[in-house]
Amino acid sequence: LKSEYPHFEVIFVDDGSKDRTYELAKKYKSDSRVSVFTKKNGGKASALNLGISKAKGDIIFTMDADTRVHKLSMKRMARYFTSPEVMSVTPAMLIDSEGNKMTFLRRMQAIEYYLGIFLRKVFATLNAIYIAPGAFTVYRKEFFEKYGGYNEGNITEDLEMALRIQSKGFRTENAPNANIWTFGPANFKSLSKQRVRWYT
Repeated sequence: LKSEYPHFEVIFVDDGSKDRTYELAKKYKSDSRVSVFTKKNGGKASALNLGISKAKGDIIFTMDADTRVHKLSMKRMARYFTSPEVMSVTPAMLIDSEGNKMTFLRRMQAIEYYLGIFLRKVFATLNAIYIAPGAFTVYRKEFFEKYGGYNEGNITEDLEMALRIQSKGFRTENAPNANIWTFGPANFKSLSKQRVRWYT
């Protein structure tokens, strides 16, 4: 809500959580830009599809619950849509150290993510970005309208969407100055679980 972007709406989808997520989210409904929905648990892809179906704008930023966004990132990413070939734009992902203890594993992930910023820009020049991070990738809504939403049977929905964009002859760009921050797993067990999901 602090983003410096002319006009935008925030669509919050609670995917059947069992904590106070929905209750807390409803407090933001006093802001006219915010809509809050809840649904039976169906997974991230189904939650994203519901949000996309409610969106009124031409471009859609997807966002994870553990993501923090720089106030200029939306502006910096939207600029890439001047090219009709560009169907999505990825941000510069960083490990969030604000309010989080930087354990050894988180510091290692921070280095990994810095390297990832460089590599994603290299891949963009080759039109070879193979994953559009769920944390804060932006898409043209028309792509979903023409080619369908997220595959709800796929646990790596962001990878499938990036490859689908390529398969239709479009590009995914990268905005290396559009910072977003995400939580990094603090212990080996949670890191292992994350990586098994990513790579299997």
